[in-house]
Amino acid sequence: MRYFDCNASFGRRSLVMPGSFYLKEDLLKKMDELSIDQALVYHALAKEYDPRTGNEFLQNELAGETRLHPVWAVLPHYTGEFDPPDVLMQKMREQGIKAVTLFPAPSVQNFSLSELNCGSLFQMLETWQIPLLIGFDQLGGSMQAFAGLVAAHPNLPIVLTQVNYRIDRDLYPLMDRYEHFYLETSGYKVFEGISRLCRRFGAHRLLFGTGMPQTSGAAAVGLLRYADISDAEKQMIAADNLIRLLGGVRL
Repeated sequence: MRYFDCNASFGRRSLVMPGSFYLKEDLLKKMDELSIDQALVYHALAKEYDPRTGNEFLQNELAGETRLHPVWAVLPHYTGEFDPPDVLMQKMREQGIKAVTLFPAPSVQNFSLSELNCGSLFQMLETWQIPLLIGFDQLGGSMQAFAGLVAAHPNLPIVLTQVNYRIDRDLYPLMDRYEHFYLETSGYKVFEGISRLCRRFGAHRLLFGTGMPQTSGAAAVGLLRYADISDAEKQMIAADNLIRLLGGVRL
C-alpha cells in the first residue's frame, strides 16, 4: 500500500518530545522504516518563531527533494507581518506550494479565525482550491471556530488534523452537513472509529497523517492498516484522497 502523509514536519522545537527528532534526514529515515512514500511538511520555525522565516527555511531545506512537499504557514496580513492574499498567491504559484497551515492558538501565534481577520485569506485559498490544514489543538478545545470556518467557506478544502478520541459528538453533525472538509487520522484513536466513519460518510473524507515527529508514525500506520475496512478504502485514505485533493489546486 502506498502512503502519503498529510501531516508531518521537521526542524528544531523549543520543547523536545521524548523519542522525537528534528532533522529532515531523520524524517526521511523514519518514512523509509514505515514504507511511507511521500509527505506534506512544514518547518517547526514557521510554528514556533515566525511563518515567513520558517517558510524560507523550508524552501531551502527541500531544494531538490522529491518525497517531501512544502506546506507554508500563513498569517492574516493586516499588521504587515505577512503578505496580503494576492501577493501570497503569486509567491505560492512561483514556488509550487499546494497546501498551507496556520497556528492561531493563543499559546502559539494568537489570532482569531474570524472573517474580519482571516476572511480575505480564506477567500483566496477557496478561489484557488488550496487545501488548508488546521489542527484541533489550535482551536482551544472547541469546534465552534472550526464550524464557523467551514460554514463561511463552503468550497474551501479544509483538513482537520490533531484530533482526539472524544471529538465524535461535535464531528459527526459537521460531517453530515459539510462535504468539503476532511479528517486526518493520526489522532483519531476511537474504537472502530475509522470503520464507522467510512460506513457513515465514506472513505473519501479521511486522509492519512502521522503528526511526526511529535507523535508516533508507527501508531498512525497501525490505525489504518488494522482498520476494519476494505483494502480499496485503505488505499484511498493512505494516499489517493490526498493526491486527488492536491490535483485540484488551480495555481
